[in-house]
Amino acid sequence: MIQIGLYSAGAKPGTPTIGTATAGNAQATVAFTEPSYTGKGGALTYTATSSPGGITGTASASPITVTGLSNGTSYTFTVVLSTSYGVSSGASAASNSVTPAVPPVVPPVVPPVTPPVTPPVTPPVTPPVTPPVTPPVTPPVVPPVVPPVVPPVTPPVTPACTGCGNCQSTLGYCPFTGSNLGVYETCYDSCGAVCSSTFQNLCLD
Repeated sequence: MIQIGLYSAGAKPGTPTIGTATAGNAQATVAFTEPSYTGKGGALTYTATSSPGGITGTASASPITVTGLSNGTSYTFTVVLSTSYGVSSGASAASNSVTPAVPPVVPPVVPPVTPPVTPPVTPPVTPPVTPPVTPPVTPPVVPPVVPPVVPPVTPPVTPACTGCGNCQSTLGYCPFTGSNLGVYETCYDSCGAVCSSTFQNLCLD
């Protein structure tokens, strides 16, 4: 038991059990386990001390963050418990070695830009314009105008009248009625015309 003035500060607290140290950027986090006996009541303070450098950090419980470390330097840590009465425990065993460092710069993950999918433009289908079918105009068949066949007009052939000089012949130019035997009768030509007086009195029955 430790005596401070007229009051007792209580027995020395137990030693903390060191845990795992974790490096950060110019700092380290030191975990530990509290001892089963933490001394005579009051507030408790845990102090982690670096080696090398003797840089310290404090906390009332685990874990303790120690700042001000140099990046690239390896450190170990020990932990000591102090009571509000000023009584301290022994130092814990040294922690694992850690090396603070600047964390790597992780570029932000930029999702790939997917261009919008533009559907193909399908032009409207215009049906072909079919002109109206106009039936061919067939002109009426006009039969050729055949002029009527007019037979040539043949004027009647007027036979030459003959016979006035033959009134004495037997060609029948004299009437020869037979009733006037021995009488001269009128003489006719072949057309039945009365012969001129030159040929008259030639027909003798």
